[in-house]
This record gives sequence, structure tokens and C-alpha cells, in this order.
Amino acid sequence: MVEVGILDADDRTELLEGHIVEMVAQNAPHRAVIVEANKLFVTALQGTGYSVQVQSTLPLDDDNVLEPDIAVFRGSGADLLEGEPDEIPLIVEVADTSLEKARRTKLRCYARNGIPEYWIVNLRNETVEVYREPADGEYRRRETMARGGSVTPLFDDSLSFEVNAVLPQDPSDEDE
Repeated sequence: MVEVGILDADDRTELLEGHIVEMVAQNAPHRAVIVEANKLFVTALQGTGYSVQVQSTLPLDDDNVLEPDIAVFRGSGADLLEGEPDEIPLIVEVADTSLEKARRTKLRCYARNGIPEYWIVNLRNETVEVYREPADGEYRRRETMARGGSVTPLFDDSLSFEVNAVLPQDPSDEDE
């Protein structure tokens, strides 16, 4: 679409259920979570055969080319030169103003495309919503993890992520 002039190369859009959707600007808490979660995932996944893709294009099917905040895939960055990842065990979206879209449209898209696990870092409620067991365009299991809890991803039960480490931290709390 850029080549034929429909979109500008700098436009921040996704293809979601066949519709071009403008991506909203991210606020500071959203950006902070992405930075910290990326560090956590990169560190945790070293030597596992999995890699992290951050806010990058992820073609799922003809109607859905999304840019999830974090996508974990089997392989390395070099493997992306040969094609899209075959195995994407986890997608993480950070949401506040986009919470309803993350819970509805994106959730259905990821479930329909067989993503085994989908997390929403819910900035409004300071929780991590964990969705598992995709079937018929929905996830059959949902857990909500609050501060103080932890989440173990399905693809590697030796990993555990503290909810506090993923959610934005108040800088005044760090001194205590």
C-alpha cells in the first residue's frame, strides 16, 4: 500500500480483520512496560532457542498483519530473513486506552491463528491477563494475575515472570 501511495511509510497502522487500523500514540507507562518487559524476556530466553520480537510486523494471515508489543518466537532474528516464524508460543499486548480492542478483536485474531498463549498487560487495573487454549476464535482459559503474583508461560515451565516486574513502577517506590 505504501508503494501505490495509499499509505505513507511513516504511517503507524495494522491490518486487523481486513481493516487498516491506525495505531494510537503510546503514553509513558505503555512505553515503560515495553522497555522493561523486553529486557525481562530477552534475559530469560537466552539459550532457550526462542527470541523476542518487539513492536514489529507479524503477518498472521491475509486479513491480519499486526504489530504486537512483544512476540516470542522459536528461532533467531536471522531466521526472519527466510520467512515468518513457524512457532509463536506467546504474544503480549500492553493496553490502557486500547484495552477493549486487545480483549476483543486482537484476542479473536490471535486465537483464530492458533497462538497458544496471549497476555494483556492491563495498565488500567495493574494486572496481567493470561489467555490460553485457543479454540473457535476464543481462548478457553483466562487468569488474571495481580501485583505480587507471577506468570509461567506454557512454552517453558522453567520460566517465571513477576507481575511487579512487568507493570510500571512508581519511581518513588524504587528508593524504599
